[in-house]
Amino acid sequence: MTNKNFELACELADDLYFKFIDNLSDDIASEFVIDDKENIGSTKNTEKGSNLYWELESTIKNALDKQTESETKWQVLIFIAM
Repeated sequence: MTNKNFELACELADDLYFKFIDNLSDDIASEFVIDDKENIGSTKNTEKGSNLYWELESTIKNALDKQTESETKWQVLIFIAM
């Protein structure tokens, strides 16, 4: 995986995660995110929230890596054909 793929995967996972959380009712959202008592006004993920984020990130990274791998194969084939 390239650094660019990793950065994009993290950015997309973050966006998707918070769009998901923002659309939940408070009682359900609290299963994923809780107030961070050590940092007033901040939140932190619960174990369930962290697991969801990592699954999103992993799924996106795998998709980007497959796309990159496929593009690389095509580039090699085109180069060989020239």
